[in-house]
Amino acid sequence: MTEISVGLIIDCMRKVSNRDIQADTDIFSAGVDSLAVLRCRALLKAQTGIKVPGHVFFGGRTPAGIADLIGAENAGR
Repeated sequence: MTEISVGLIIDCMRKVSNRDIQADTDIFSAGVDSLAVLRCRALLKAQTGIKVPGHVFFGGRTPAGIADLIGAENAGR
């Protein structure tokens, strides 16, 4: 199993949304929609084997925030 990094989330969001996403970009303000989030979740699962819950995208809002939430969930916090 591979850890999900900020860079991996950025690459995933760029692929599924065709938008210029940075670590501190609010993905929803940038125009990413819930369908793109679903596609990103599927891509992350295929690449890492980790099932990422949808709520981390809505709670984290930026790739850095999303990675932090994924890390916190994996640490059991």
